[in-house]
Amino acid sequence: MSRAVDALAILLLVMASSSFGFGLYALGHQEDFRALYLLAVGALALRASTEILRPRSGSG
Repeated sequence: MSRAVDALAILLLVMASSSFGFGLYALGHQEDFRALYLLAVGALALRASTEILRPRSGSG
């Protein structure tokens, strides 16, 4: 189970980095709304990736 969670976190990290890259590319071509959307998706994917991998304090 932990391998699946790790794979999901890595997938989200790859998605975040590619989204940031495409967002920077869109900024370079003056596509502001697309750039903002892609940068926001990248930020949310990065946050989700780190939330998955953050150790939890279990009750038990």
